[in-house]
Amino acid sequence: MGLIFQNISKKYGAVVAIKHAEMEIENGEVRAILGGNGSGKSTLAKALGGLISKNSGEIIFDGQSIDFKSPKEAKKNHVIMTSQELSLFGNLTVEENICICDVPLKGIFTDKKRIKEKSLEILKVMKLENIATKKVEDLAPNQQYMVELAKALVQEPKLLIIDEITSALYREDVEIVDDIIKDLKKKGCMVLFISHRMSELYAMCDSVTIMKNGETLGTYPMQEKTESELLSLMVGSKVETGRQHKNRQAKSEKDILIKAPHIKIPSYGTEESLEIRKGEIIGVAGLQGHGQTDLVNSLYGNLGEIKIIIDGKEVSIHNSRQAVSNGFAFISGDRERDGTFQERNLAENLAAVKELVKHEKIGDSRSVLDSFNVKYDNPGQLITALSGGNQQKVVVGRWLSTKPRLLLANDPTKGIDVKARTDLHKEFVKLAEEGNAVIMISSDDDELVNVASMAECSRVIVMYEGHISAILEGDAITRENISAASMPIEEKQMQA
Repeated sequence: MGLIFQNISKKYGAVVAIKHAEMEIENGEVRAILGGNGSGKSTLAKALGGLISKNSGEIIFDGQSIDFKSPKEAKKNHVIMTSQELSLFGNLTVEENICICDVPLKGIFTDKKRIKEKSLEILKVMKLENIATKKVEDLAPNQQYMVELAKALVQEPKLLIIDEITSALYREDVEIVDDIIKDLKKKGCMVLFISHRMSELYAMCDSVTIMKNGETLGTYPMQEKTESELLSLMVGSKVETGRQHKNRQAKSEKDILIKAPHIKIPSYGTEESLEIRKGEIIGVAGLQGHGQTDLVNSLYGNLGEIKIIIDGKEVSIHNSRQAVSNGFAFISGDRERDGTFQERNLAENLAAVKELVKHEKIGDSRSVLDSFNVKYDNPGQLITALSGGNQQKVVVGRWLSTKPRLLLANDPTKGIDVKARTDLHKEFVKLAEEGNAVIMISSDDDELVNVASMAECSRVIVMYEGHISAILEGDAITRENISAASMPIEEKQMQA
């Protein structure tokens, strides 16, 4: 029976979000939806999941025409949607959140024993039993997204929509998700998989539908198209994804920009040291929670005073304002919490750092927005009117317009489409080529390998239990080497 979209359209005033979308999916099929930010992927998913109403067309599910008026109605029919905009309650525990859509009752009271049993069943599959009683607000972002998925799985979906929740996940999380999807396929569950990580699409999906400007351009078997071919279809022009290995300069040939001899890693009670060279891009890798975020937060003054040497001069940084005054910039992948001012418009979001901290004029907002290919109507519209990826482009534009000496980026491309991600990498390389430096954390090892290959001077440092377990340079920067350095304990056990 499967799922059929016929001539689906959706408008928001004069803006056409979806235009005559067509698609068919079979039972047990995992279908990737690939398109740029604002192409209509999430809008199509929300129309299916009952979050928004379509203007025209028909959706047929298991041979029946459906038009869910709410997510609750969709869930009753086992159509479950997970989203990058988390639907979790931070003040409740993990197990309470997992069962929130169908709370087990004992008479008129909540059956706490059954809640524990139901949640632990799925948490064991996801190797997350240890967080069952923790409050969601106390979890790391990747754990929150795994809980969002667990909450969907406990509802026994016949059709599961995964909208960008893997963008915050680490390699070990993605491997668990891969196993879960394989199991869902065996049960005949259909999966709509929206992600900008191409390696995930090739690993998990059977087929791919390309969307652009609200239209479905075509559907192809996943393994029959190369990454370059898919991206070319997505953007409407030829795109080459082959990595451009520049002739990297040995790091010793570059002047030192910053010496940081005492970087505190509070999560492990450790310290690390780092020398950052002009023109250098340093990727930071490792399994989730091994000190990567502490490293950049310490350098930015978020974890108390840090004494560093900038261009031979000792400087004490006590907070983020002082860091910005010394030419630092910080981009977070968590745009809702750390990136955007949601009640403000685009122009105000762009001006926030330059005008409020550096007391300089931002200039023409439109030129900044256009230079980062932001899809918008006018600089006066609220930033929340933009798609998630376009919001992140505004955040990036805000910081790069300050021309920082050191850019600290914590998973900055989360939720950004593949083409925009490449554009952002080019901006980082350009910043480095001007004699500045970039330190970038990514939960995607392939991304770090790619960025390093684009820069003349680059390293990837791998963190394990609060220490730098490896420093990779040149041809040693590979996904395999990053993976090995992320889990050095395995090597020790093998030798023993």
